[in-house]
This record gives sequence, C-alpha cells and structure tokens, in this order.
Amino acid sequence: MQKFQEWTMNDERREYFRIADEIALDYRPLDQQEAEQLREKIQSNFPDRFTAASSFTATSRQLTHALHRAQHESPEIARCLQTLDQKLNLLAQLFVAEEFDIANQPPQHVNISAGGVAFRARKELPVDSLLELRMVLFPSLVGILAVGRVIHNEHLQDGNLKYPWQVAVNYDYMRETDRELLVRHIMSKETRELRNERS
Repeated sequence: MQKFQEWTMNDERREYFRIADEIALDYRPLDQQEAEQLREKIQSNFPDRFTAASSFTATSRQLTHALHRAQHESPEIARCLQTLDQKLNLLAQLFVAEEFDIANQPPQHVNISAGGVAFRARKELPVDSLLELRMVLFPSLVGILAVGRVIHNEHLQDGNLKYPWQVAVNYDYMRETDRELLVRHIMSKETRELRNERS
C-alpha cells in the first residue's frame, strides 16, 4: 500500500484517527458560489442516487433497536423488516455503483480520516482551493459527498509520473451522519487488520 507523508492539520482535525485505505474517489474544483450551493444541497439532507446508500445506512442503524424489540414480540415480522431493509440497502448500493460508474473507476490509495483525506493527483490543486469530493467506501458501497479545502499540496519525485502530486484535504462541510459512517468504516477496517495480524 502506498505510504503518505504527514500533512499539517489543525488541532480539531488532529483528533481523528487516520488509516491507509482504498476507495473510489472523484473531485472537482469549486468557486465560492458553487461551494455554497453544494453546502446547501448537503445540508438539505435530501438524498440523491449517490448519497442514497449512506442515508439508508443511517436509517438502518435507527431501526436496529426497534428490530431487536420486535424479535422478542414477533420474530416473523422482525425477519420481514430485516429483509426489506437489506433489499433497500442493496438497491441504494446499485444506485451508487451506477452513478459513480464503479466498474470503470479503479479504487485509489488514500489516507483517510473523519476529518480529511490525502490522495495522489494528476495536477496541482492550490492550497486553500475548494473541492467537491465524492467518495465511495468499500465493501459497503456507501457514497459520501463533501465540500473539501486543500491544506497541503506537494510535487513528489518518487517516480509516479501519472499522479505526481500529493494532496491533503480537510472536509469543510459534510453531513454528521456521513462523518459517523466514516468513523465506523475506519474502526471496522482497523479491527479487521488487527485481527488478520494476530492470525
């Protein structure tokens, strides 16, 4: 897995735990007006095809306690609700895969946390520039949409001619439910890696 150098983060962001990961990543530069419009879209919490899976995942967590109670009172109804929930999540994952064109977007090595992401880029992205970030986590196929701000940009002389720039981005705006999903994803991946190391 590709190693990333440390980048400068403020005290609040430094609290987040970072891991090396592979995700599907897409980004585009934004001007200030476009960034405000994207913030409003994210803040509206109205899911589109790309964010459907993350919205469904958050809803599924809310259903967990109700399903646990229903299993004692009516196991058949609980199983039916769980099946419907699974079908909806699969449908949302299909939306994300089609919207992002996962089949033609190979996973990208990144260093990721609930506060920001570092990745290799083809071109320079100036520090303090704003980006629209679209990230798909594996294996859940959850799509996360965020406004990001470039905090570090460096041209590396390591032989990677296709992606010579290392870029670090803080999330300027993201739904809190998506930040929680990132935390859960990171903790789950770290747990799996520790388990594999022990075995």
